[in-house]
Amino acid sequence: MGSGHLLLLLGRLEELITKSPRIAGRVFLPLDEALEILKKIQVSLPPAVKAAEEILQRKEQILGEAQEEADRILQRSTGEAKRILSEHHLTKLAQEKSNQIKAEALSYAQQMEQEANRYVQEVLSRLEENLLQAIKVVHRAKEDYAPVEDSAESEEENDEEE
Repeated sequence: MGSGHLLLLLGRLEELITKSPRIAGRVFLPLDEALEILKKIQVSLPPAVKAAEEILQRKEQILGEAQEEADRILQRSTGEAKRILSEHHLTKLAQEKSNQIKAEALSYAQQMEQEANRYVQEVLSRLEENLLQAIKVVHRAKEDYAPVEDSAESEEENDEEE
């Protein structure tokens, strides 16, 4: 169940509220149907939250893999540098190669982190939009069920004022 399913359920709840009969400012909903939709919404929310947690875990995994790759590259560069350093006339070349590999490893790790952060931000933004829409539907439903002043009391107050 994705965010599309959640939005569909919220739309059904809104439609149920707007199409239900109104008497004296109150809406009469088919209780069983409204409760069923709310239960489905409750079931749909945890997967959305779980998906966000999985994305965060995936980010950590990607960062870990990038760090491992950077470490392997660094070990390779260190080994390569030691081998080259053993040959006196290539000392300078070895240092330059080592620095280049270190810079590539750092660049690779930074790039992976940026991509992971962008992905997490995008998914969390979509989750935030879905949750905001759900809150709006709940607020509208609360407004529809807000207590309405008794019309007989207000007529008596109007008569007393006259």
